[in-house]
Amino acid sequence: MTDQLLIGLLFASVISLFSLFARLLTPGGAFAQFGLGTILLGLGGWKWTVPMLVFFILSSIISRIGKSRKTSAEGFFEKSSRRDAGQVIANGGIAGAITLIWHFAGTDSLYIAYLGAVAAATADTWATEIGTLSRSSPMLLTTLQRVEAGRSGAVSFMGTAAGLAGSAVVFFSGIWWLHDTFPGIAVFVVLGGIFGSTVDSFLGATVQAQYECRICNKITERSEHCGKKSTLLKGVRQLNNDAVNLLCTASGAASAWFAIEFIA
Repeated sequence: MTDQLLIGLLFASVISLFSLFARLLTPGGAFAQFGLGTILLGLGGWKWTVPMLVFFILSSIISRIGKSRKTSAEGFFEKSSRRDAGQVIANGGIAGAITLIWHFAGTDSLYIAYLGAVAAATADTWATEIGTLSRSSPMLLTTLQRVEAGRSGAVSFMGTAAGLAGSAVVFFSGIWWLHDTFPGIAVFVVLGGIFGSTVDSFLGATVQAQYECRICNKITERSEHCGKKSTLLKGVRQLNNDAVNLLCTASGAASAWFAIEFIA
């Protein structure tokens, strides 16, 4: 075992245990984060670890801002702010896979794809967490119809601005390792994040599974609500929130990589 991999194992263990006891992650989420952290630091180094760490720490903090005002919207969401294994994989799985490919292939442009994936996860998370605090109702991306806060596929000016800020933060978290690259790379990473977040909203408004509670009649992402099985209202049952988030990060990675390969 190399020294770098050992450091990755130890660091991932500390972060995962802290996240578990701080109730930021479920036991399954902590285990998934341990695997992801080991890959990022053990095989990639700090260059690949810092952006994901920034995403996780800041997103966990933001999720607790205005928590009392988010109570009404939480009924729509499939998952809580305490992330499980599915959420960790959905937000970090693509980034982890890119790190593995880079480790064995050594293609420098993959780092831009990695930043695009993390930027998309950050943009989507911040847009949701901050957008639900907006005093004005969000609009469904596909129809521009006003809907309740928390609905899948809903967007707001406040949420979009937060997503843009999140993408920019991810770029700056990796800027130390980008000093020899194309100067416009910031645009590619930030737009990759926004593109991924937009894909998430579009899928949420069209094909993501949405249910109607048989008890309170609310529309929700949850297959069970108020202790009873919900009725599938629209979308594909297999395309839950985790699947859509995975496609979000994949879109962010692909768009950033395409830009650096074919535009720069």
